[in-house]
Amino acid sequence: MMQIDLFSIVWIIVAIAVVVGLFVVLIFKADKVVRLLKLDQGFDDDRIELGNLKANDIVKLGAFIIGGFLIIDNIPAFLSHSLFAFKSDLIGFEYSIREKFNWAVCGLNLIIGFLLLTNYDFVAKLLKVKKTENE
Repeated sequence: MMQIDLFSIVWIIVAIAVVVGLFVVLIFKADKVVRLLKLDQGFDDDRIELGNLKANDIVKLGAFIIGGFLIIDNIPAFLSHSLFAFKSDLIGFEYSIREKFNWAVCGLNLIIGFLLLTNYDFVAKLLKVKKTENE
């Protein structure tokens, strides 16, 4: 029979609470999140007309979507690595170099995703295509 310790039960409850909390915040408090992260800057209309999209607007939207995917994809892995590192430290086992590397990559992906979400306008300016004299 598998033994489940109290720490594992608490971890499952915390993970479920984080997921439900993110869901509630993103669904019911979306306007506050937009104001907090200043995501409404750079977009004048509430709707997107595909005929009027410029290259700069497409890059902004792409940076925003990629940043969101990076955050959504790496939150569970980062939390799991954090849990396992904490547990291995308590038990006395060494957290391997490969696991530390994966943990660091998840953390960097979270940071990059956050930066893409909050600075999509700056990213669009960096990637702006300059016209040549022949065009």
